[in-house]
Amino acid sequence: MAEQRKQNDRIADQSQAVVEESHQLAEAAKELVERDAEARRELIAAQQELTTQLNEQQSTIYTGHDQLEQDRREIAEQRHRDPIVAAVIQNFGLVIACLLPLIVAVYVIRQMQSQGPDHAAVAELLTLELTSDEPLLLPGPGRTRQLLDHSDEEDQQTMIAGDSSSELEPPF
Repeated sequence: MAEQRKQNDRIADQSQAVVEESHQLAEAAKELVERDAEARRELIAAQQELTTQLNEQQSTIYTGHDQLEQDRREIAEQRHRDPIVAAVIQNFGLVIACLLPLIVAVYVIRQMQSQGPDHAAVAELLTLELTSDEPLLLPGPGRTRQLLDHSDEEDQQTMIAGDSSSELEPPF
C-alpha cells in the first residue's frame, strides 16, 4: 500500500507537472497568438501606410504629368500663334510705312491748297515732281548716284586748288 501510495503520489506529481507544463504551454501559445495578432495588425497598418504613400506619390506623378501635358499644349499653341502674330505685325508696319508718305503728301497738298495761290503752285509742282518719271527737284535712284559722283569730283578739285584760292565758295 505504501508502495501504491508512493506510486500514486509520483503519478499525481507527474500529472501535476504535466498540468503545469500544459498550463505553461497554453500560456505560451496564448502569448504567441497575441504577438502574432499584434504583428499582423502592425503589418496591416504598415501596408495601409505604404499603400497611402504610394497613392499620394502616384497622384503627385499624375498631377505633374497633367501639368506637363498642359504646358506642352500651351507651347504648341504658342509656336503656332507666334509666327502669325509676327507676320501680322510685320505686314501692319509695312502698310504704315507705305501709307505714311502718301498721308504726308495729301496733308501738305491740302494745306497748300487752302492757303492761297502761291501754295497752289507749290502743291502742283510737288504733285508733278512726285508723279514724274524723271524728277527735277528730288533725286531719283539714278540721279542720286550722279550727284554723289559729281560732288566727289568737286571735292577733289577743291582739294587740289584749295590752297590757291583765298576765297571760299559754297559748294552749291
